[in-house]
Amino acid sequence: MENRRIETKSSKTAAYTCFSRACATREKDPRFRGPDTLAEVILPPVPRFMLEYAPLRKFLMRKMFPTGIYEYVCARTMVVDTAFSEALRARFAQIVLLGAGFDTRALRFAESNHGTKVFELDAPTTQGPKLEIYRKKKLRIPAELVFAPIDFDRENILDVLTSSGFEEGEKTLFLWEGVSMYLSAKAVDGTLAFINRHTACGSQIVFDYIYASVLRRENRYYGEQDIFMTVAKTGEGWTFGLEEGEVQSFLMARGFEMLAHYTAGELEKRYLTAEDGTLHGRINGTHCIVVAEVKNRRQPGGPKSAPPG
Repeated sequence: MENRRIETKSSKTAAYTCFSRACATREKDPRFRGPDTLAEVILPPVPRFMLEYAPLRKFLMRKMFPTGIYEYVCARTMVVDTAFSEALRARFAQIVLLGAGFDTRALRFAESNHGTKVFELDAPTTQGPKLEIYRKKKLRIPAELVFAPIDFDRENILDVLTSSGFEEGEKTLFLWEGVSMYLSAKAVDGTLAFINRHTACGSQIVFDYIYASVLRRENRYYGEQDIFMTVAKTGEGWTFGLEEGEVQSFLMARGFEMLAHYTAGELEKRYLTAEDGTLHGRINGTHCIVVAEVKNRRQPGGPKSAPPG
């Protein structure tokens, strides 16, 4: 169970992601404007002030984010928003956010939620400040939303979830953003095994991953060198990736069927290209997003599955 990276990095990563989502809501072109209108509300005063001045905002974005990552986060937000809203429409019993950070979907989609429990798992160091912001801003916390603090190093995800009201064997959506690349192959397998064994067939997971060639520094993709150096400077470099074209067989071997797969080019075409063909921005080519569902459920056995990490 190698979750140290999530716990030690989540707060900083969550803040950057929140800021990028807030910036996206300020895009002039409504075709590419971000949907997370609550991101700005929960930002601290200084970043919120910076949003008001376009030159300063753009300067900070260049300094804070490697090439194409802001555009990637914008597109990923759209993909995950769609999965979240579709799960609510389909009346999934549960939605679980693994390392929720400053995600606001439970609030943004509250009016569309008719009984789906939403569990936000995160380290107390990230979840605590988020709850405090919600209270200070007097944001209404939906009855369906459950905050489940977890020490990813020491606690078992199933234990934490069940003690918070999670029901095994129910149709569940899992959201796993910006995590897999920091884990070991064993930890990724443990997370997928947990989902497969403890939820119903038809349960889904949305997660992103990087290409394995990025770990080998082959420099094949747009923005690869820039983001690799940025990640390396954090002292917590990437450790897991999948070979190009491998994801479908990887998922099938673990009891999942791939429903959708988005490369950088596909994300650009779907979310950043206008009707006249104008490209709003290029996406860092190192990342892909996959949507998969539990197809062949395996029987629980042995020790309880590890938490994601």
